[in-house]
Amino acid sequence: MRQAIELPLSKNNLSISRINMSIKEKKLGGRPKLASYQKRTKCFRVMFTENDYIYIQSKAEQAGLSVNEFCHQAAMDCQVCQRISPEMVSAIRDLSGIANNVNQLAHQMHIYGLETVKQQCFSIISEVSRIITQVKNTCHDSED
Repeated sequence: MRQAIELPLSKNNLSISRINMSIKEKKLGGRPKLASYQKRTKCFRVMFTENDYIYIQSKAEQAGLSVNEFCHQAAMDCQVCQRISPEMVSAIRDLSGIANNVNQLAHQMHIYGLETVKQQCFSIISEVSRIITQVKNTCHDSED
């Protein structure tokens, strides 16, 4: 029958026992690794004014999030609408031209009277109605 020999504790024996323990029972701590599709590998650099930065910090603090996580969630959850479509720019340009025509007609009405510019007024009204219909259709198409 073999008996285990106990060695007196020394620095060498302690380090050997620690090595043996670390090999046998490696403790896995920390958070688990993320899957490759969950890793955030790209970043944007965004500049804020001092007031905007303080505002975002306070909003993140109220939400209980870090500033990075708050900005990430805000960017992912928000709805972004196009500023002005090319069709709208064209319609605005047309309306600006018509506004100029209306001003000229008002000036002519003061000089010559209403009866002489009556037909021009009707044509302008129909043109404005056409543009308003076009803008409404464009807005409804963009909502779908």
